[in-house]
Amino acid sequence: MNNHYRSRYGFLIDLLQVNELSSKTLQSVTCPTLIMHSKNDSAVPLEHAYFAHSQIDQSEMCLLDSLGHLIWLGDKAKEVNKKVVSFLCRE
Repeated sequence: MNNHYRSRYGFLIDLLQVNELSSKTLQSVTCPTLIMHSKNDSAVPLEHAYFAHSQIDQSEMCLLDSLGHLIWLGDKAKEVNKKVVSFLCRE
């Protein structure tokens, strides 16, 4: 299933950008931002989500109990979708 969703370039772009993401870049985000992260993600440290949340003024942090990095898959997918839709439907 992962091969179906793989762009072949996204992961490489992520690797290049991870070291370029600065406080200045995050602080330039001015729109409401939902930061979702699984407590069980072994690919990306939880500190990354906390850091982004601390730097983006209008951010909301949502910690999930989903399995691993792919939060939109598995038994918690409905919970993830509900949180995203709820965030997007706010006025």
